[in-house]
Amino acid sequence: MGKITFCVFFLIYNIISAQSAVEIIWENSISGTIASPTIEVGETVTWSWRDSSPKSVTSLPDSKENFDSGVVTGSNKFSYKFTQPGTNDYQNDANPAMHGTVTVVQKLSTEDKFVKNLSFYPNPVKSDLTIFSIYKVDSYQIFNVLGSMVAEGKGSGNYTQIDMSRLNSGLYFVKVISNSLQATLKIAKK
Repeated sequence: MGKITFCVFFLIYNIISAQSAVEIIWENSISGTIASPTIEVGETVTWSWRDSSPKSVTSLPDSKENFDSGVVTGSNKFSYKFTQPGTNDYQNDANPAMHGTVTVVQKLSTEDKFVKNLSFYPNPVKSDLTIFSIYKVDSYQIFNVLGSMVAEGKGSGNYTQIDMSRLNSGLYFVKVISNSLQATLKIAKK
C-alpha cells in the first residue's frame, strides 16, 4: 500500500509541477510577435529548423539570460530552459532580420498564457490570415461589426490559416478557440 501511495503522489506531483515547452518554427520569414512568446520561469523554448538555410538562436547583449545555438544548417532543434524573469531579445546571426523576444514572468494563468501567446498577421489582411498560438487552435469564428457570424472553421494546430478573400472590406472580429480557452482578435480586411 505504501508503494502505491508513493507512486500516486509522485505521479500527481509531476503532473502539477510539469513545465511546458513552447515551440517556435524557426523559418526565414519568422520574426516579431510570432517569435516572441511569454512564458513562466522554468519553461523551455524550442526553436525548430524546417528548412536548410543556416540559422542560429543567439541572445543579444541586453538579454536577461545568455544562450547560443551556434550556426546550424539543415533540420535541427535548439532548446533553452529559462530560469529568470525578464526579457530576452535574440536573433539569427546568419540572418538578423529573424529575431524575437522571450518574455519570462513568475506566473501566468492558463487564460493569460493563451491570450499573450496568440498572434496573427497580416493586419490588415487581403486574403490569408495566419494565426499562431502555443496552444492548438481547435476552431475559429468570424463576426462582422454587427455581431453576425460570417464564417467559421476548424483550426489546424498551432498555425492556422484563414481564407478571408471572400469577405468584404471592413472590420471583423475573429474568435479563436482552444479547448475551453477563447480570445477575440480585431482584424481589418482590405
